[in-house]
Amino acid sequence: MTQVKPPIKQTRAERAKETRGRMVASAREMFVSQGYAATTMEQIAATAGVAVQTVYYTFRTKGQLLCEVVEVTAAGEEDPAPVIQRPWAQAMLSATSAQRVLALGVEHGTAIFEHVAPLWPAVRAATEADSYVEQYWRNVTAGRRAGQARIIDRLAELGALRPDLDRQRATDVVVLLIGHQVFSELVQDSGWSVPEYKAWLFRTLVQQLLKRTRLEVQAVDDLSFAAHLS
Repeated sequence: MTQVKPPIKQTRAERAKETRGRMVASAREMFVSQGYAATTMEQIAATAGVAVQTVYYTFRTKGQLLCEVVEVTAAGEEDPAPVIQRPWAQAMLSATSAQRVLALGVEHGTAIFEHVAPLWPAVRAATEADSYVEQYWRNVTAGRRAGQARIIDRLAELGALRPDLDRQRATDVVVLLIGHQVFSELVQDSGWSVPEYKAWLFRTLVQQLLKRTRLEVQAVDDLSFAAHLS
């Protein structure tokens, strides 16, 4: 007779992590479906199957909960590493082809926009109503600029920047083009496919930033938008 093994009991830390994940998932669903103002901590607790006190104890405020939802959603995983430490970012900053640097930035930066785009209306509303979220978004914006300046630094190291561009101006161009607003207007509002958007963005960055503007097939042939460059 086969002996049935008893279920493995979760540790307290594992249970807490699972509960936190349920609350984050519930909050994400509600922030997307009904917006920031209309979503309450009580609704989030009920959907997650926990007491409302648990939500408050874990996240303190609705604004702090929204910020964690954005962090987890952007990374596509719990407890995400800073962007600059992720393998794709390290590959981008060590690439020896300037076009490869840009291609990896486009490919993986767009993935972040795709993940977070449904939350943008809630984030915009929250930045106007909650000082914590406003400061959080300021930090996100500053961090994004710092990260994109690293892209420009790498292009400069490779001697690939146009001679009429200094690093400050080149960073301004990247911050404008690789941004939430452009993605939203072209993909969400105008109906471009994500590969079409990536291909356009890559071409535009090459034209705006680099000395050599002829597209290098080998720089993008393993990325999702390569077929749209032909």
